[in-house]
Amino acid sequence: MKHPAILEGLLVTGVEFESLPAALSLPAESGLYPVTLVGVPHTAGQISVNGYQTSVFGVSSDCLLESLPAVKTNGCTVEVVPALPRLQITTSLPRSAHTLLPSSGDEVSSSASVQLFNGELQQLTIKLENIGTELLETLEISAKTINNKEKLYGDFLSWNLEELLAQFPLESGKIAVFTVNIQVKLDFSCQENLLQDLNDDGISIAGLPLSSPFRQNGKLRSETKSTIFNSADTNSKSEYSPIKTLEAILNFKYSGGPGHIDGYYRNLSLGLHVDVEPSVFFTRVSTLPATSTRQCHLLLDVFNSTEHELTISAKNNEDLILHAGECQR
Repeated sequence: MKHPAILEGLLVTGVEFESLPAALSLPAESGLYPVTLVGVPHTAGQISVNGYQTSVFGVSSDCLLESLPAVKTNGCTVEVVPALPRLQITTSLPRSAHTLLPSSGDEVSSSASVQLFNGELQQLTIKLENIGTELLETLEISAKTINNKEKLYGDFLSWNLEELLAQFPLESGKIAVFTVNIQVKLDFSCQENLLQDLNDDGISIAGLPLSSPFRQNGKLRSETKSTIFNSADTNSKSEYSPIKTLEAILNFKYSGGPGHIDGYYRNLSLGLHVDVEPSVFFTRVSTLPATSTRQCHLLLDVFNSTEHELTISAKNNEDLILHAGECQR
């Protein structure tokens, strides 16, 4: 037989508080049953939670925490700050399947992931919706990389804060939209697994043997992007993957309403997982004798692994334009 019961709410003292009842049915001899009681404070100040109130078959009972032998405390005190707005964040990128674990202990509210070629620009559209009842008045944005061991040139996240703040103050139910530019510049040079495969005979890229000086066009298959270089050693147990990973956190610090007057604010964090592939590969290295016996000409076959045209610049040389999937010397 089940006994219907109503947990009418928490027993509190202090500020004005609305307890939300919870109804449940307990089977006979069910043992301990976890129940979560919630409530909404309507004024700022301190709340002392002293116990809870139940109603079974219309009979109400007040259960004080100090009367329960298994509870080691007489209650707890909660500080209620003045009302603040609440933000909800959505992005134009898919949610990340990777779990970000910041060493600083920051809590990530949402996450997104993207895969880019080195130097490629990707625009991330972010929508901030005020789902609270208070006016959103101030917003600060900061970014930091986490668990990063790669050599990174410059900041790879940028945005126009003035463009975003022009949409403020943000009323309840309204949405502000802004763009974050993602452009990663990493150092892919001097990697032992890459250098040991370079020889006069060339190597195979995505299954396409490339020989110089002839141009060959070839589009990388999506399933081979993670292992573009095939090892020259057929007995090798693992394949070299040129993909590097960056992780970062965008933090939104915002405030408004009565809480802003008293100096309170909220934090909202967006995690970003970025996989980066090299844009070009040197597929073959060879030399030619120069006019001096102490010098030689170093010849490099360069392959554009992206799906776009790119320009390679070298010191004291003309720019080299490579079409998608093209190799040139």
